Amino acid sequence: MTSGVAARTWLVVLVLDAIALGAPGRCPSLCVCDTWYELLRASCTGRHLYSIHTGAPSNVQALDLSNNSISILNNYELAEAGLTRLKYLNLSVNAISEIGLNAFNGLSELTVLDLSRNHLYYLLSDIFVPAKSLRILRLSKNNFNSHVPRLECPWLTDLTLDSCRISHVPVDTFNGLSYLRTLDLSNNLMIQLDSNALKTIQFLRVLSIEGNPWSCDKLTHDLQIYLTHKNIEYRAVCAKSSEPKKFEKMVMYNPRIKYEKHRPFVTLNSSAKKNTTKKHPAIARDTETPTSTHENTIACANATDRTSFVKALNAISPYWFLTVGFLLGVACGMFTCYVWLTRKISCCRGYREQTDNDAQRVSLLQNLWQFEDSAANDSAISCPDTPPPPYREVMLRPGLYRNASVTTNLNNNIVTNSTGYT
Repeated sequence: MTSGVAARTWLVVLVLDAIALGAPGRCPSLCVCDTWYELLRASCTGRHLYSIHTGAPSNVQALDLSNNSISILNNYELAEAGLTRLKYLNLSVNAISEIGLNAFNGLSELTVLDLSRNHLYYLLSDIFVPAKSLRILRLSKNNFNSHVPRLECPWLTDLTLDSCRISHVPVDTFNGLSYLRTLDLSNNLMIQLDSNALKTIQFLRVLSIEGNPWSCDKLTHDLQIYLTHKNIEYRAVCAKSSEPKKFEKMVMYNPRIKYEKHRPFVTLNSSAKKNTTKKHPAIARDTETPTSTHENTIACANATDRTSFVKALNAISPYWFLTVGFLLGVACGMFTCYVWLTRKISCCRGYREQTDNDAQRVSLLQNLWQFEDSAANDSAISCPDTPPPPYREVMLRPGLYRNASVTTNLNNNIVTNSTGYT
C-alpha cells in the first residue's frame, strides 16, 4: 500500500514537471528573464551560444543574444523557435556573416533590430520586407566597404551605418528608404557624397557624416549647401578657412611694400630740418610722415627676417643635429688616434736608435779594451829587459805563453830580416 502511494506521488511530480517545462512562461537556464520597458525580456548574453535556440518562451518580446558566437541565421529559424512575438532583437557582437532571405519571416511585430559588430559584408535588398513594423536598424561596425545595402524598407526611420568601411555611396542607395529620418554615415572612408543620393529621402532630419576623409571640393560644398537648405541637422566637415588662398594672395600683393623694404634710409642734417620747418611747415609735416612710415617698415622687415630665421631653425629636424654631432665625434676620435699613433711610432724609433747607439758604444769600448789589453801584453812580452819565465810555469800553463813566444819569434825574424837587408 505504501509503495503504491509513493509511485502515484512520483508520477504526479513528473507530470507537473513536464507541464512546467512546456509552459510558455518558463525561463531557460541559459537566460535571465525580467521585465524591460514593459516588455518580457530574456537576456542570454555571453553564453558562447552557436544558435538562437535557447529555449526561450514563446511569449518573450525582447531577446538579447549579444556577445555570443552565432555565425548564421537560416530561413524561418526565428519563427520555428517560436519567437514570433519579438519586438526587440539584439544580435550584436556575434560572428554573423550570412542571413537567409526569409530569416525574419513571421516577425511582424519586430521594431528594433541590432546587427552591429558582426561580419556582414552584404545584405539582400528584400531581407527586411517581412518585418513590416521595423523602425530602427543598427548595422554599425560591419565590413560593407563598397557593398552598401540597398534596402527596400520604406517604413524604416532610423538607420545606422557608422564604422562600416564604406568608401562610396551610389546615387540609388537610399531609394527604398523614403521615410528615413535619421541616417548615420560617420567614421567611414568616404571622400565624396553626392547630394542626389539624399534627395529621395524626403523626411530626413538628422545626418551624421563626420569622421570621413572628405576632399572638401565642390561636390562636398554643394552637399553642405543642400543640407542647410533642407534644414537637415549635421556637423560641418569642411569649414571655410579665414586665410586667403593662393590666388587671393596674388591679387592682394602690393609690390610697393617690397620696394620700401629695400629702400635706403636717408637722414637730413638738423640745420636743414630747421630751415625746412621754418620756410615750409606744411612740407615739413609731409616729409615727417614718410620718415616714420619708413622706420616702421624697416622695423617690420627686421622682425620678419628674425621670424623667418626662427622658422627655418625650427624646421630643421633634430636628426640633423644628431648626425652632425656623430660625424664630429668620429672626426675627433680619428684625429686623436692619429696623434697617439704618431707619438707612439716616434717614441719607438727613438728607443731603437738609442739602443743601437748604446750597442755601438759598447762594441767600441770592448774593441778599445781588447786593443789596450793586446797592446799591454805585446809591450810586456816585447820588453827586452824582462827575464824569461821559469820553465816550470811555461810547462804548467803553455796556453799563456804560446802566442807570446810565437809573436816574439815572428817579431825577431822580421827585425832580423830587415836588418839583414839593410
